[in-house]
Amino acid sequence: MKKSNLLLLCGLLFTILLNGCSASSPQNTTTSSTAEAKSSEAQESKGKGESSQAAETTAAADPSEIVTKAEKEADALVYKNDSGKTVVKHAYGETVMPENPQRIVSIKVEDLMLALDVSMVACRDFDDFYLHQQLAALNIGKITVDEEANTINYEEVMSYKPDLIVIRDSFDKSIYEELSKIAPTFALHLQDSRSSLLVLGRALGRGEDASKRLQQFQDTVMDARQRLSSVDGTVSMLRVMKKEIRLYPYSKNDMSAFLYADLGLKPDPMVVAYDTADNLAISLETLPDLKTDYIFLVAGYGSLGSEDDAAAKKRYEEMTADPLWKTIPAVQNGHVYDVEARLWGAHGLLAEEMKIADVLKALQK
Repeated sequence: MKKSNLLLLCGLLFTILLNGCSASSPQNTTTSSTAEAKSSEAQESKGKGESSQAAETTAAADPSEIVTKAEKEADALVYKNDSGKTVVKHAYGETVMPENPQRIVSIKVEDLMLALDVSMVACRDFDDFYLHQQLAALNIGKITVDEEANTINYEEVMSYKPDLIVIRDSFDKSIYEELSKIAPTFALHLQDSRSSLLVLGRALGRGEDASKRLQQFQDTVMDARQRLSSVDGTVSMLRVMKKEIRLYPYSKNDMSAFLYADLGLKPDPMVVAYDTADNLAISLETLPDLKTDYIFLVAGYGSLGSEDDAAAKKRYEEMTADPLWKTIPAVQNGHVYDVEARLWGAHGLLAEEMKIADVLKALQK
Protein backbone atom coordinates (compact mmCIF):
# COMPACT_ATOMS: atom_id res chain seq x y z
CA MET A 1 0.00 0.00 0.00
CA LYS A 2 2.80 2.34 0.87
CA LYS A 3 4.50 1.45 -2.37
CA SER A 4 1.31 2.21 -4.29
CA ASN A 5 0.88 5.58 -2.54
CA LEU A 6 4.46 6.47 -3.30
CA LEU A 7 4.01 5.77 -7.00
CA LEU A 8 0.77 7.77 -7.02
CA LEU A 9 2.48 10.72 -5.36
CA CYS A 10 5.37 10.68 -7.87
CA GLY A 11 2.95 10.60 -10.78
CA LEU A 12 1.04 13.56 -9.38
CA LEU A 13 4.22 15.60 -8.94
CA PHE A 14 5.35 14.83 -12.52
CA THR A 15 1.97 15.97 -13.90
CA ILE A 16 2.15 19.25 -11.96
CA LEU A 17 5.70 19.94 -13.19
CA LEU A 18 4.79 19.14 -16.79
CA ASN A 19 1.78 21.47 -16.73
CA GLY A 20 3.85 24.23 -15.16
CA CYS A 21 6.49 24.03 -17.91
CA SER A 22 3.82 24.01 -20.59
CA ALA A 23 2.19 27.11 -19.16
CA SER A 24 5.36 29.08 -18.61
CA SER A 25 7.09 28.34 -21.91
CA PRO A 26 4.65 30.22 -24.20
CA GLN A 27 4.57 33.13 -21.74
CA ASN A 28 8.38 33.45 -21.85
CA THR A 29 8.38 33.18 -25.62
CA THR A 30 5.76 35.90 -25.92
CA THR A 31 7.59 38.17 -23.49
CA SER A 32 10.86 37.70 -25.38
CA SER A 33 9.21 38.33 -28.74
CA THR A 34 7.48 41.43 -27.41
CA ALA A 35 10.73 42.78 -26.01
CA GLU A 36 12.54 42.15 -29.29
CA ALA A 37 9.71 43.82 -31.22
CA LYS A 38 9.79 46.86 -28.94
CA SER A 39 13.57 47.04 -29.24
CA SER A 40 13.36 46.80 -33.03
CA GLU A 41 10.66 49.47 -33.14
CA ALA A 42 12.70 51.72 -30.86
CA GLN A 43 15.79 51.33 -33.01
CA GLU A 44 13.79 51.96 -36.18
CA SER A 45 12.14 55.00 -34.59
CA LYS A 46 15.51 56.26 -33.40
CA GLY A 47 16.97 55.83 -36.90
CA LYS A 48 14.04 57.65 -38.48
CA GLY A 49 14.29 60.38 -35.87
CA GLU A 50 17.97 60.89 -36.50
CA SER A 51 17.45 61.04 -40.28
CA SER A 52 14.52 63.41 -39.87
CA GLN A 53 16.45 65.62 -37.50
CA ALA A 54 19.46 65.70 -39.82
CA ALA A 55 17.26 66.43 -42.81
CA GLU A 56 15.28 69.19 -41.16
CA THR A 57 17.82 71.04 -39.02
CA THR A 58 21.49 71.81 -39.13
CA ALA A 59 22.69 73.42 -35.92
CA ALA A 60 24.63 76.60 -36.46
CA ALA A 61 28.24 76.26 -35.38
CA ASP A 62 29.67 79.07 -33.28
CA PRO A 63 32.09 80.96 -35.58
CA SER A 64 34.50 81.53 -32.70
CA GLU A 65 34.59 77.79 -31.97
CA ILE A 66 35.33 77.02 -35.63
CA VAL A 67 38.19 79.52 -35.68
CA THR A 68 39.52 78.19 -32.35
CA LYS A 69 39.46 74.63 -33.71
CA ALA A 70 41.37 75.70 -36.83
CA GLU A 71 43.92 77.56 -34.69
CA LYS A 72 44.53 74.49 -32.54
CA GLU A 73 45.06 72.38 -35.65
CA ALA A 74 47.51 74.96 -37.02
CA ASP A 75 49.33 75.08 -33.67
CA ALA A 76 49.98 71.36 -33.98
CA LEU A 77 51.47 71.74 -37.46
CA VAL A 78 53.70 74.82 -37.18
CA TYR A 79 56.35 75.23 -34.48
CA LYS A 80 59.78 76.66 -33.72
CA ASN A 81 62.75 74.30 -33.48
CA ASP A 82 65.70 74.65 -31.07
CA SER A 83 67.39 77.03 -33.51
CA GLY A 84 64.34 79.29 -33.61
CA LYS A 85 63.48 78.26 -37.17
CA THR A 86 59.86 77.83 -38.22
CA VAL A 87 59.04 74.20 -39.02
CA VAL A 88 55.93 72.97 -40.83
CA LYS A 89 54.59 69.44 -40.40
CA HIS A 90 52.72 68.05 -43.39
CA ALA A 91 51.68 64.85 -45.15
CA TYR A 92 55.20 64.15 -46.46
CA GLY A 93 57.23 65.03 -43.37
CA GLU A 94 58.58 68.28 -41.91
CA THR A 95 60.05 71.32 -43.65
CA VAL A 96 62.25 74.04 -42.16
CA MET A 97 61.08 77.33 -43.59
CA PRO A 98 63.57 79.66 -45.29
CA GLU A 99 63.83 83.20 -43.96
CA ASN A 100 61.58 85.69 -45.77
CA PRO A 101 61.04 83.78 -49.06
CA GLN A 102 60.64 86.05 -52.08
CA ARG A 103 60.23 83.65 -55.02
CA ILE A 104 57.40 81.34 -54.11
CA VAL A 105 56.02 78.73 -56.49
CA SER A 106 52.50 77.48 -55.76
CA ILE A 107 51.12 74.25 -57.20
CA LYS A 108 47.41 73.49 -56.64
CA VAL A 109 47.15 75.78 -53.59
CA GLU A 110 46.62 79.03 -55.49
CA ASP A 111 43.27 79.56 -53.78
CA LEU A 112 44.81 80.01 -50.33
CA MET A 113 47.75 81.98 -51.70
CA LEU A 114 45.40 84.51 -53.27
CA ALA A 115 43.13 84.54 -50.21
CA LEU A 116 46.12 85.57 -48.09
CA ASP A 117 47.52 87.83 -50.84
CA VAL A 118 50.83 85.96 -51.03
CA SER A 119 53.11 86.95 -53.91
CA MET A 120 53.99 84.13 -56.32
CA VAL A 121 56.47 83.97 -59.17
CA ALA A 122 54.69 80.98 -60.73
CA CYS A 123 51.74 78.69 -60.14
CA ARG A 124 49.49 76.12 -61.75
CA ASP A 125 46.98 77.79 -64.04
CA PHE A 126 44.86 76.94 -67.09
CA ASP A 127 42.26 78.73 -69.19
CA ASP A 128 39.14 77.28 -67.51
CA PHE A 129 40.53 77.53 -63.99
CA TYR A 130 38.15 79.40 -61.69
CA LEU A 131 41.06 81.61 -60.58
CA HIS A 132 42.49 82.16 -64.06
CA GLN A 133 41.43 85.79 -64.44
CA GLN A 134 42.87 86.78 -61.08
CA LEU A 135 46.15 85.01 -61.76
CA ALA A 136 46.44 86.38 -65.29
CA ALA A 137 45.91 89.93 -63.99
CA LEU A 138 48.86 89.45 -61.65
CA ASN A 139 51.07 88.30 -64.55
CA ILE A 140 52.17 85.17 -62.70
CA GLY A 141 54.18 82.48 -64.49
CA LYS A 142 52.58 79.12 -65.25
CA ILE A 143 53.54 75.65 -64.05
CA THR A 144 52.28 72.76 -66.16
CA VAL A 145 50.55 69.92 -64.31
CA ASP A 146 49.49 66.73 -66.07
CA GLU A 147 46.09 66.36 -64.41
CA GLU A 148 45.49 62.73 -65.33
CA ALA A 149 48.96 61.53 -64.30
CA ASN A 150 49.12 64.14 -61.50
CA THR A 151 52.73 64.99 -62.35
CA ILE A 152 54.66 68.26 -62.55
CA ASN A 153 57.13 69.69 -65.08
CA TYR A 154 60.24 70.05 -62.90
CA GLU A 155 62.18 72.02 -65.50
CA GLU A 156 59.49 74.69 -65.49
CA VAL A 157 59.66 74.89 -61.71
CA MET A 158 63.45 75.23 -61.79
CA SER A 159 63.27 77.98 -64.41
CA TYR A 160 61.59 80.30 -61.90
CA LYS A 161 64.42 79.83 -59.37
CA PRO A 162 62.10 79.45 -56.37
CA ASP A 163 63.25 79.82 -52.78
CA LEU A 164 60.05 78.12 -51.53
CA ILE A 165 57.53 75.72 -53.09
CA VAL A 166 54.05 75.16 -51.66
CA ILE A 167 52.00 72.25 -53.00
CA ARG A 168 48.77 70.42 -52.29
CA ASP A 169 49.20 67.12 -50.46
CA SER A 170 47.47 65.18 -53.26
CA PHE A 171 50.72 64.38 -55.11
CA ASP A 172 52.80 61.24 -54.76
CA LYS A 173 55.56 61.58 -52.18
CA SER A 174 58.19 61.09 -54.88
CA ILE A 175 57.08 64.38 -56.46
CA TYR A 176 57.49 66.16 -53.13
CA GLU A 177 60.99 64.67 -52.82
CA GLU A 178 61.98 65.88 -56.30
CA LEU A 179 60.63 69.36 -55.64
CA SER A 180 62.50 69.49 -52.34
CA LYS A 181 65.73 69.13 -54.30
CA ILE A 182 64.88 72.39 -56.07
CA ALA A 183 63.80 74.41 -53.00
CA PRO A 184 62.29 73.87 -49.52
CA THR A 185 58.82 72.42 -50.09
CA PHE A 186 55.81 71.88 -47.85
CA ALA A 187 52.26 70.71 -48.49
CA LEU A 188 48.81 71.87 -47.46
CA HIS A 189 45.68 69.76 -46.96
CA LEU A 190 43.34 71.83 -49.09
CA GLN A 191 40.18 69.99 -48.09
CA ASP A 192 40.58 71.60 -44.66
CA SER A 193 40.92 75.12 -45.96
CA ARG A 194 40.44 76.90 -42.64
CA SER A 195 43.35 75.33 -40.80
CA SER A 196 45.49 75.26 -43.97
CA LEU A 197 45.08 79.03 -44.35
CA LEU A 198 46.39 79.46 -40.81
CA VAL A 199 49.26 77.04 -41.44
CA LEU A 200 50.24 79.01 -44.54
CA GLY A 201 50.08 82.29 -42.66
CA ARG A 202 52.18 81.05 -39.74
CA ALA A 203 54.69 79.41 -42.04
CA LEU A 204 55.24 82.74 -43.78
CA GLY A 205 55.28 84.81 -40.61
CA ARG A 206 51.83 86.22 -41.33
CA GLY A 207 49.78 84.46 -38.70
CA GLU A 208 47.79 87.54 -37.71
CA ASP A 209 46.84 88.27 -41.32
CA ALA A 210 45.67 84.69 -41.77
CA SER A 211 43.52 84.82 -38.62
CA LYS A 212 41.87 88.04 -39.81
CA ARG A 213 41.20 86.53 -43.24
CA LEU A 214 39.68 83.44 -41.67
CA GLN A 215 37.39 85.57 -39.52
CA GLN A 216 36.35 87.48 -42.64
CA PHE A 217 35.49 84.16 -44.29
CA GLN A 218 33.47 83.06 -41.25
CA ASP A 219 31.55 86.34 -41.33
CA THR A 220 30.70 85.68 -44.99
CA VAL A 221 29.48 82.18 -44.14
CA MET A 222 27.31 83.29 -41.24
CA ASP A 223 25.83 86.18 -43.20
CA ALA A 224 24.88 83.81 -46.03
CA ARG A 225 23.46 81.32 -43.54
CA GLN A 226 21.19 84.00 -42.11
CA ARG A 227 20.06 85.13 -45.55
CA LEU A 228 19.23 81.53 -46.52
CA SER A 229 17.41 80.68 -43.29
CA SER A 230 14.03 81.27 -44.93
CA VAL A 231 14.60 78.70 -47.69
CA ASP A 232 11.72 76.23 -47.53
CA GLY A 233 12.54 72.76 -48.83
CA THR A 234 15.43 70.34 -49.18
CA VAL A 235 18.62 70.79 -51.16
CA SER A 236 20.75 68.20 -52.97
CA MET A 237 23.91 68.20 -55.06
CA LEU A 238 24.18 65.95 -58.11
CA ARG A 239 27.18 65.43 -60.35
CA VAL A 240 26.96 63.97 -63.85
CA MET A 241 30.16 62.29 -65.05
CA LYS A 242 30.88 60.42 -68.25
CA LYS A 243 30.20 57.00 -66.71
CA GLU A 244 27.95 57.68 -63.73
CA ILE A 245 25.71 60.07 -61.85
CA ARG A 246 26.59 60.86 -58.24
CA LEU A 247 24.47 62.06 -55.35
CA TYR A 248 26.63 63.84 -52.81
CA PRO A 249 26.06 63.05 -49.11
CA TYR A 250 25.06 65.18 -46.16
CA SER A 251 28.36 65.35 -44.24
CA LYS A 252 30.84 62.78 -45.53
CA ASN A 253 32.08 64.63 -48.61
CA ASP A 254 33.82 68.00 -48.57
CA MET A 255 32.33 69.01 -51.94
CA SER A 256 28.77 69.11 -50.62
CA ALA A 257 29.07 69.37 -46.83
CA PHE A 258 29.36 73.18 -46.91
CA LEU A 259 25.74 73.39 -48.10
CA TYR A 260 24.55 71.91 -44.83
CA ALA A 261 27.28 72.48 -42.23
CA ASP A 262 28.08 76.07 -43.23
CA LEU A 263 24.91 77.33 -44.87
CA GLY A 264 22.39 75.37 -42.80
CA LEU A 265 20.38 74.16 -45.78
CA LYS A 266 18.17 71.11 -45.33
CA PRO A 267 19.31 67.89 -47.03
CA ASP A 268 16.92 65.49 -48.69
CA PRO A 269 16.51 62.26 -46.63
CA MET A 270 18.18 60.36 -49.45
CA VAL A 271 21.19 62.69 -49.13
CA VAL A 272 21.37 61.86 -45.41
CA ALA A 273 21.19 58.15 -46.19
CA TYR A 274 24.12 58.52 -48.61
CA ASP A 275 26.36 59.38 -45.66
CA THR A 276 26.72 55.63 -45.14
CA ALA A 277 26.62 54.55 -48.80
CA ASP A 278 29.47 52.45 -50.17
CA ASN A 279 29.67 54.71 -53.22
CA LEU A 280 27.94 57.85 -54.47
CA ALA A 281 26.57 56.47 -57.73
CA ILE A 282 22.82 56.81 -58.24
CA SER A 283 20.97 54.98 -61.02
CA LEU A 284 18.24 56.43 -63.20
CA GLU A 285 15.86 53.88 -61.73
CA THR A 286 16.30 55.31 -58.23
CA LEU A 287 15.91 58.97 -59.24
CA PRO A 288 12.18 58.92 -58.35
CA ASP A 289 13.22 58.23 -54.75
CA LEU A 290 14.87 61.65 -54.66
CA LYS A 291 12.19 64.07 -53.44
CA THR A 292 14.43 67.11 -53.18
CA ASP A 293 13.11 70.61 -53.80
CA TYR A 294 16.35 72.14 -55.10
CA ILE A 295 19.29 70.65 -57.00
CA PHE A 296 22.73 72.09 -57.62
CA LEU A 297 23.97 70.14 -60.62
CA VAL A 298 27.58 69.75 -61.73
CA ALA A 299 28.15 68.27 -65.19
CA GLY A 300 31.82 67.60 -65.77
CA TYR A 301 35.15 67.54 -64.02
CA GLY A 302 37.29 69.89 -62.00
CA SER A 303 40.44 69.81 -64.12
CA LEU A 304 40.40 66.94 -66.62
CA GLY A 305 40.33 67.40 -70.38
CA SER A 306 37.56 68.73 -72.57
CA GLU A 307 36.73 65.25 -73.92
CA ASP A 308 35.71 64.08 -70.45
CA ASP A 309 33.65 67.22 -69.92
CA ALA A 310 31.94 66.79 -73.28
CA ALA A 311 31.05 63.18 -72.43
CA ALA A 312 29.64 64.26 -69.07
CA LYS A 313 27.52 67.01 -70.64
CA LYS A 314 26.18 64.57 -73.24
CA ARG A 315 25.18 62.18 -70.46
CA TYR A 316 23.44 65.07 -68.70
CA GLU A 317 21.43 65.88 -71.83
CA GLU A 318 20.37 62.25 -72.09
CA MET A 319 19.38 62.19 -68.43
CA THR A 320 17.21 65.32 -68.70
CA ALA A 321 15.24 63.65 -71.51
CA ASP A 322 14.47 60.62 -69.37
CA PRO A 323 10.94 60.52 -67.83
CA LEU A 324 12.42 59.31 -64.54
CA TRP A 325 14.40 62.57 -64.22
CA LYS A 326 11.18 64.52 -64.56
CA THR A 327 9.65 62.85 -61.49
CA ILE A 328 11.90 64.86 -59.13
CA PRO A 329 10.09 67.86 -57.55
CA ALA A 330 13.08 70.14 -58.16
CA VAL A 331 12.93 69.33 -61.88
CA GLN A 332 9.17 69.77 -62.07
CA ASN A 333 9.37 73.20 -60.43
CA GLY A 334 12.36 74.50 -62.40
CA HIS A 335 14.68 74.44 -59.38
CA VAL A 336 17.70 72.76 -60.96
CA TYR A 337 20.73 75.06 -60.98
CA ASP A 338 23.63 74.22 -63.29
CA VAL A 339 26.90 75.23 -61.64
CA GLU A 340 30.47 75.35 -62.92
CA ALA A 341 32.35 72.07 -62.52
CA ARG A 342 35.75 73.75 -62.26
CA LEU A 343 34.52 75.76 -59.30
CA TRP A 344 32.25 73.30 -57.50
CA GLY A 345 34.87 70.58 -57.73
CA ALA A 346 37.49 72.84 -56.13
CA HIS A 347 38.61 73.34 -52.52
CA GLY A 348 39.65 76.56 -50.84
CA LEU A 349 38.34 79.71 -49.20
CA LEU A 350 37.88 81.61 -52.43
CA ALA A 351 36.18 78.59 -54.00
CA GLU A 352 33.69 78.33 -51.16
CA GLU A 353 33.01 82.06 -51.19
CA MET A 354 32.22 81.82 -54.91
CA LYS A 355 30.01 78.78 -54.36
CA ILE A 356 28.17 80.61 -51.60
CA ALA A 357 27.53 83.43 -54.09
CA ASP A 358 26.06 80.84 -56.50
CA VAL A 359 23.77 79.48 -53.78
CA LEU A 360 22.59 82.94 -52.75
CA LYS A 361 21.84 83.85 -56.35
CA ALA A 362 19.79 80.67 -56.78
CA LEU A 363 17.92 80.47 -53.49
CA GLN A 364 17.75 83.89 -51.86
CA LYS A 365 14.28 85.38 -52.13
